[in-house]
Amino acid sequence: MRDAIDLSPSPSPSPPRERRVIRMRRGTCQSTRECPAASAAGSVALALALAALLLAGCDGEPAAPPPNPDRPQRLPTARITVGDVSLEVEVADSEAERRKGMMFRERLAENEAMLFVFEHETNAQFWMKNTPVDLDIAYIAADGTITQIGRLTAHDLDAVYSREPVRFALEVPAGWFTGHNVNVGAKVLIPPDVAGPAQP
Repeated sequence: MRDAIDLSPSPSPSPPRERRVIRMRRGTCQSTRECPAASAAGSVALALALAALLLAGCDGEPAAPPPNPDRPQRLPTARITVGDVSLEVEVADSEAERRKGMMFRERLAENEAMLFVFEHETNAQFWMKNTPVDLDIAYIAADGTITQIGRLTAHDLDAVYSREPVRFALEVPAGWFTGHNVNVGAKVLIPPDVAGPAQP
């Protein structure tokens, strides 16, 4: 007698979609113990978050806004002597400070002044872009002698040139030199730490 043949259907294999899900799960880290890379990534994310908080400023304060380019600059001051007159001046001794000068000042105090210090003797020139008040300018040689005095008219874009190389220029309110009897040939005493060494 022949063996009976089992004609019942065989169990169907798992659907392909289920197998794909299983493979995806096996390839996914379930904990940092199973996947060291996940731990490293978490540390990097934490470090970036802390850096962002530090950049935002202490105690969560936002960073200070950049200075307004349309506002007058205020520079450190020094005391010089012009002829027989002691005068406190703002000192512009960098290219950016010299370029802006007294721009955007709507009015000047009686003795408000700015000393421009050049790194070496140069044929200087000044104009009055964005400067709404009249000024007087004195060009000063390396030894402190005033070589030239001129008038700078508000908003005038025509430059006033020094006729010879100078190390300094001094801007004061219009009429200041006349009012203090300061003329070409007068001496200006500038502290050495303000004048600095002349470069070739």
